[in-house]
Amino acid sequence: MQVEIPRGLSDKLVKISDLLGVKKESLIDRAILLYLDNLSRYAELKKEMKEWDFLSDEALINFEKSL
Repeated sequence: MQVEIPRGLSDKLVKISDLLGVKKESLIDRAILLYLDNLSRYAELKKEMKEWDFLSDEALINFEKSL
């Protein structure tokens, strides 16, 4: 797959890849993997929060029924 990278971002990639001593392609791969890992963790957290919200709603309903 080919992706066009804007000039400013490409310049930053060249600069950082030179500083780190890695190829631009390798740096891009690592950045994408890191970003996807963060998104995955965010999605898991969002799912967990939704489950906790459901459980708290259920607990409140059960409490109201017990009154």
